[in-house]
Amino acid sequence: MGFRGEQSFESERWRMGVLTLVRHGQTSGEWYDRDRLSELGMRQAERLGEVWAAAEHALEAVYVGPAWRHQQTCEAVRAAYLARGLRFPEPVVLPELDEYSAEPLFRVLLPKLAERNDQVRELMESGALEGPDGARRLFRLLDPLGRAWARGELEDPAVERWNSFVSRVEAGLRKMMQQPGRKAEVVAFTSAGTMAVATGLTLEASAEKVFALSLMVWNTACTDFLFSGDRISLRSFDATPHLLEPGLQTLR
Repeated sequence: MGFRGEQSFESERWRMGVLTLVRHGQTSGEWYDRDRLSELGMRQAERLGEVWAAAEHALEAVYVGPAWRHQQTCEAVRAAYLARGLRFPEPVVLPELDEYSAEPLFRVLLPKLAERNDQVRELMESGALEGPDGARRLFRLLDPLGRAWARGELEDPAVERWNSFVSRVEAGLRKMMQQPGRKAEVVAFTSAGTMAVATGLTLEASAEKVFALSLMVWNTACTDFLFSGDRISLRSFDATPHLLEPGLQTLR
């Protein structure tokens, strides 16, 4: 990706900036087209803000994706800061933080997958993807569908290419890493796919593994990176210390 590897700045870790990517809270509506937080999702976001504000976690800059769920999550954290009289930087909307769109994957690429996968074709022809349990079965197809898309085996002009998605996320990372001074604390509110790609770029993971990783991120989980100039290193992945209360952890 052009970033310099983490081994080159091992001795500088103490003075590096920290970039924290936060997944949005749980959403409501159709799972493949959700863009508003559920009541539980709001509580998850509020809890994150409460924990950070209680610790007086100072932020140098705040970025937020263009989706409503990103902005709702950001606003819930911001409200917790303001309630304690703490400074919260003006959020900057960054289009590069947007998630890939699952809807065209299913609408356009799933039929292409069915042409080469007998099990998928049988599910589509049987009507098993409709009705009360249809959404659950459809979600199970996201893994093989997304992996094939990430490998470049399924493409269509109407669907963003995996490589384009990765390039978009990388461009966003570069913008957020352009912070003056050392030890900058930067936070960005985004989605699971974006977080997985950022993690994969630092670890040089395969596209297929990165997509699989995107399905494992908890709502409002935090992934931390250390950065300095064009150098970046993963510090922690998918952390949810603010969700210790029973029932708060959700994947979707």
